[in-house]
Amino acid sequence: MSEDKFLTNKVVLITGAGSGFGRAFAVAFANKGANLVLNDINMKGLEETRDLVLKDNNVEILLAQADISKLEEVERMKKLVFEKFDNVFILINNAGIDGGAYKSLSASEETYDKVMGINAKGTWNVTKTFFRKMKSQRQFKPIRAKIINIASCAGTTNGINPMLGIYSASKATVIAFTKLWALELGPVDITVNALSPGVFLTPIYDNDPKKIRQFLETRGVKIPIDKIGDSKWVADLALFLASPTANYITGQNIVLDGGMTVSINKL
Repeated sequence: MSEDKFLTNKVVLITGAGSGFGRAFAVAFANKGANLVLNDINMKGLEETRDLVLKDNNVEILLAQADISKLEEVERMKKLVFEKFDNVFILINNAGIDGGAYKSLSASEETYDKVMGINAKGTWNVTKTFFRKMKSQRQFKPIRAKIINIASCAGTTNGINPMLGIYSASKATVIAFTKLWALELGPVDITVNALSPGVFLTPIYDNDPKKIRQFLETRGVKIPIDKIGDSKWVADLALFLASPTANYITGQNIVLDGGMTVSINKL
């Protein structure tokens, strides 16, 4: 097996794979030889991601439509996954929603339940459902499996944002889970890390650069590297975490935001 295809015969499960970062992850990991489990609630989006991947890659793909905020649906997904594949080497907890621009105490209970249900509980549901099988994968050495959580700079100490109240809280929870799970799963050779993107061209901003610029200007936010992020950059960093080079990295939250969070109140 060439080093370029270091994920051959390994399965990558990606939640929220119907668009945005999830779609970029699917393409990037298939390029490295991985077979894929693509999860989303949007089957049309999953089909579009699958078709894009298969244009240039000969890999096996399972489409798993499920609402990850519901544990019973995640358990059904697990059954489908292991009927087709014998491993999940990489779990990318990517699915998430923004919930709108509300201060946390102004948000409705419905908004709270939906955002926390997908972003925080959903991440917990999927990890809880799959980690036992992942830790039994002794055929993979020295690391049996890897978990990559997609958080946000809005969940970090510098980036936490009252106007994204519940979203910020949900992503701070994901960062906390990352550190907890690194401690819990390290002894069984599973690494757990998080990526916290800043402002990227994704469906959260309707894939609209003008909307992103307006968001930044109205909040007085400046980015030292004055560019809007490309999803491919997040996928490339996820590939690094998936690679053998990162086998000794765990419990880390890597912020990629062009310097936005370090610039607050400084530029």
